[in-house]
Amino acid sequence: MNRPLFATVNRPGSATLTISAVLSLAIYVSACGGADSAPASANPTGPTPTPSATFTLSGAVSEMTANGPAPIEGARVAEITSGRTALTDANGIYTIPGLAAMGRSVSIAKGGYVTQTKAVMMTGDTLLDFRLDRLVAYTLSGMVFETTAAGQTPVEGVEIYCDSCGSPDGHTFVYTDATGFYSLSWTMNASHSLLIRKTGFEVVGPNGEPRGTIHATVRGDTRLDIELVRR
Repeated sequence: MNRPLFATVNRPGSATLTISAVLSLAIYVSACGGADSAPASANPTGPTPTPSATFTLSGAVSEMTANGPAPIEGARVAEITSGRTALTDANGIYTIPGLAAMGRSVSIAKGGYVTQTKAVMMTGDTLLDFRLDRLVAYTLSGMVFETTAAGQTPVEGVEIYCDSCGSPDGHTFVYTDATGFYSLSWTMNASHSLLIRKTGFEVVGPNGEPRGTIHATVRGDTRLDIELVRR
């Protein structure tokens, strides 16, 4: 005897349900994870953080000359907080990218010029120009000699080394000419140590003692003659 595919269940005082309807409801609830289950998260690791915006600091470095402003090449610009640096190009232009918005301190230095520092508040790409002044420098010069029967006799080819004078970057060697003359330009007002070397000679110290180093006190253009004695 054949039974119908969809059986009907009749209960007194209740609605009539078909077995197929019950099965369909069970499948739906199972697929949804139950009435109390929350839907699966589409991004279980959380939202991706937004990268912080960064900006570029740039500008021009120049000096004032008799012909007007002139660019300074090779000046070192440093953003102190981040430690990022840049050198100015032939047009005096520098660029430092990748800086977040905040207050910053920027310094610039080049041999022969007064170092300068500026504060700037960066809220976007920022232009910051510098106008540098040259250091006021002087010349230290004189004659290197030995005392002979003929009097003061110039000594040629004496090496004179100054660590803190002689050029914008210091560390300069000069040699006396045939007249015993030497000259160190770019010398600041200060006390400078001079190393004197010449084979067969030594420097005469303040009390007549032989030595290899003397000190020169510079106050404006300064002349300092140096006496040597033979060993």
